Amino acid sequence: MLDPYIRQKILPEIGEEGQKTLGEKKVLIAGCGALGTNTAEALLRAGVKRLVLVDRDVVEIHNLHRVSLFLPADVGRPKALAAKERLQEINPDAEIDCYIAHLDPELAEELVPKVDLVADGLDNLETRYVLNDACVKYGKPWIYTAVLATYGLTMPIVPEKGPCLRCLFPHPPRPGTIPTCAEAGILGTVPKVLASLQATTAMAILLESPDLKPGELFYLDVWRRRSQIIQVQRAEDCPTCVRKDFQFLRESSRTATLCGDSIQILPRERTVLDLPSLARRLASLGRAEVKNGVLFVELEGLSFIVFSDGRAIIKGLADPNRAQALYDQFIAR
Repeated sequence: MLDPYIRQKILPEIGEEGQKTLGEKKVLIAGCGALGTNTAEALLRAGVKRLVLVDRDVVEIHNLHRVSLFLPADVGRPKALAAKERLQEINPDAEIDCYIAHLDPELAEELVPKVDLVADGLDNLETRYVLNDACVKYGKPWIYTAVLATYGLTMPIVPEKGPCLRCLFPHPPRPGTIPTCAEAGILGTVPKVLASLQATTAMAILLESPDLKPGELFYLDVWRRRSQIIQVQRAEDCPTCVRKDFQFLRESSRTATLCGDSIQILPRERTVLDLPSLARRLASLGRAEVKNGVLFVELEGLSFIVFSDGRAIIKGLADPNRAQALYDQFIAR
């Protein structure tokens, strides 16, 4: 039988045993946008056959220029589900789980202990702080990676062997102070390049490579072909990795500002919504349609995407308080 990994196994960094190890490891992909899906595909093709995909959003037309896994027919479908199906086509023998959900503290504490590594495909720092807390608490390595405009950053975080995210960013920024892809734009090739770097770093972590340098922050501007390496030091009094105070696993906000003018609202308690019934109620106020198991609503000049678990993403709005009020008015009645 032909071996798809034969060229990779020739490398002394991988070898026969290393390839076998990759096939046994499980990786959580947190976020299935451009960064997450490209990382997942790179890892799968490299032989990492056990993946867990988590994403809360649906595919939109503007995703297609930078996500090779998504096709026009996927627009409106949950990203995690569309990604799983395409990855399964690439390797039918792969073990791929998907969660169409927000990676909140409860889900993070459920999933992180069960994997060997977490790769970053997130679009906001709030969830990254939750992920950082969970990974440090359970001793799981993860890779911080972010992209914007023409550049990206990536840094391996290995608990007890280097700094964590709060050593790099001690305090969460105020909402609206960090530009998003909707404001600054994103070059379609940037997530692919940073995903390749992230996937390579993931392999080095999984194989316990001596070449790995935890806390090495790598900056790359793809358009200008400029790069910089900064060695981040572990903060002496870091609340997370030194004092083990997992603040973001205790505190959970109902709102999260996403990439662009979008706000996610969480229900006050776990629930299962009857989406067809909700669509009928909202149809008298605006356009409402259930498609691919998701409710799409156009109301008061805004777009609502409502999921059966009670979550809603409101697009066209930057004020979390206003978003929460609209959710309580129209969805939680």
